[in-house]
Amino acid sequence: IMTTQRQTGPRYRVDESVFFSSQSMKMHTQQPAERFVVVSVMPADNTGIYQYRIRPTGAGPQRVASELDLKR
Repeated sequence: IMTTQRQTGPRYRVDESVFFSSQSMKMHTQQPAERFVVVSVMPADNTGIYQYRIRPTGAGPQRVASELDLKR
């Protein structure tokens, strides 16, 4: 029997502090995840995974990250 866990909403909220580490960053470097702040929650994609606009706590550009790339 296969069960699927349904998520009722986004995992993170605006102004929440998160760590960002994309899959490509994990493969190419051994650097720890960077700290970011969630700027906005975007709609879920067609697979149900939420996207977030995040900004670094220091200087740097905003970026869009998948829920799978973020950790508390």
